[in-house]
Amino acid sequence: MADEIMGEDAVQPRENSENEPDAEIEEETINEQEFDAINAQLDQLNSALDSLEKKNDDIHAELVELLKSNREAREQFQESQKEKSQESEKPNP
Repeated sequence: MADEIMGEDAVQPRENSENEPDAEIEEETINEQEFDAINAQLDQLNSALDSLEKKNDDIHAELVELLKSNREAREQFQESQKEKSQESEKPNP
């Protein structure tokens, strides 16, 4: 009955491989190598992300400066336009 519930695709537990100690050592070595490779890739990704974050911060700072500069230029332009319109409204004697 239990076999019917588990289904045909159920995985049977492996027996202990006491007869194959070299296989366990080899598996640990592979796992360590895989871990080291993944760790190196994560370090590279972290460095790349740090670089992108710095570039993003630099671009943001430049954008803020550009916006300030444009705001000042627009205010100066509006002020000069206001002065010109006031001068043109004055009657000439």
